[in-house]
Amino acid sequence: MKTFDNEWILDAFDGRPSFFTKRMFGGLAAYLHERQMLVLVEPTKTGRWKWHGVLVCTDQKHHMSIRADFPALVPHAVLRKWLYIDSKHDHFEPTMGAVAKRISMNDQRFGIVPGKGRPLSPRRRAGGRSRSSRSARKSRGRRQP
Repeated sequence: MKTFDNEWILDAFDGRPSFFTKRMFGGLAAYLHERQMLVLVEPTKTGRWKWHGVLVCTDQKHHMSIRADFPALVPHAVLRKWLYIDSKHDHFEPTMGAVAKRISMNDQRFGIVPGKGRPLSPRRRAGGRSRSSRSARKSRGRRQP
């Protein structure tokens, strides 16, 4: 299995029962306290992106507060909902060491609940069918000339 240059950051989570990792975006996502907390990213072999650093998963409402504590974190250029620090940044190691410590202490500003996507439309919440299944039902019920 591929190892990532910055896996040392995850050492702060060792021994925590809820800690696990999973591949994501060609990177390594770290989960703790039932939330996705970080994604370690490195350039892809295909060249799709050249990021080398850490995505810090958080809600945009926490950006200002987190950035006040960790000014080296900035909104990612593509995934603006998350904060990012490039591994070449002068303050990368102290910043990520301190961020990992806060995450391990369950700082609620960090992390997103996995699988929490867009809210369902009222029709979908009520068990309605998707547009494609309604179209299929209509076409089956048509009379043939």
